[in-house]
Amino acid sequence: MARLSASTVRKLRKELKFTREEFARTLSVAPKTVTEWESGRRIPVGAHHRLMLQLEHGLSNPSFRSALRDPRAGDPLFLLYRLLEPFYGSS
Repeated sequence: MARLSASTVRKLRKELKFTREEFARTLSVAPKTVTEWESGRRIPVGAHHRLMLQLEHGLSNPSFRSALRDPRAGDPLFLLYRLLEPFYGSS
């Protein structure tokens, strides 16, 4: 699995147009953790690493990108739902 560099984490956050606090809330971590990831003092592991890879992949999907303009995009559960929506299949 690819390792996420500090610059990749920062680029991902900025592409999502999130502040560090919003990104931290979305990933259920402390803002200090995001700062440490972006400075290279720590690297994301486990579920956080996988979720960021999914976010990075989602940004290449026009449907997910349009969901980011939704007023609810600041809600971590909405964002997670839209990110995972392709896995649910059609009803």
